[in-house]
Amino acid sequence: MPRPHAPRPRKRPVQARSHATVDAIVDAAARVLVQGGYGRFTTNRVAARAGVSVGSLYQYFPNKEALLAELKGRHVADLERGLDTTLARVGDAPLPEVVRALIEANVASHLVAPELHRVLSTEVPQLGPTDATTAFDQRTATRVRALLESRRREIAIRDLDLATYLIVRTVEATIHEAVVERPRDLASGAIAREVTRLLLNYLTAGEGVPARRAPRPVPSASGEPPRGRRAPLNGSRRE
Repeated sequence: MPRPHAPRPRKRPVQARSHATVDAIVDAAARVLVQGGYGRFTTNRVAARAGVSVGSLYQYFPNKEALLAELKGRHVADLERGLDTTLARVGDAPLPEVVRALIEANVASHLVAPELHRVLSTEVPQLGPTDATTAFDQRTATRVRALLESRRREIAIRDLDLATYLIVRTVEATIHEAVVERPRDLASGAIAREVTRLLLNYLTAGEGVPARRAPRPVPSASGEPPRGRRAPLNGSRRE
């Protein structure tokens, strides 16, 4: 059940030493969360792991929800930077290249810290309307919708709002689940290849992905018609 709101950090670090302390606390929080899961996540464990007092932790994070919000925020920021970098690099490329690059970038970002991503996405509850993932999902949908609009001539789908919904949900669900259920296929690139083909077939009604042609039957040495092809009814061969 979503929490009413996600508490913000009590204060932001200004000096280099304060930044280092906050980074140590957030890094420790990630390790505690991965190793013990959400059920064993406490500020006391995080402070001990970071080597600081609980009082020092509370100077920056009033409770564990604020700490989790910071973890989510940083994770989402990494995802968003990868998305923006990829769009800037391939934004003017042909549609198949753009789709492939975006899917590969999404997969790569999920492989950086797969265990942390798994816990954040499957165990940590939504932190209310200010949850970083909620805002990120909305911004991602806006980007996808704009991309589809700019490529109207290349795609067969006319309802771009529906297409945006289906694409975002398909990619999100597939890659999120693959982190847990099919990590080998994710790491090998198989998931990225198949999701790319799936989306291109959907967007172009199959025209954007070259189909494999069946091999042409080769006549036998006796001149008999190839197996599976009927001979002329009169028994004669066509000259």
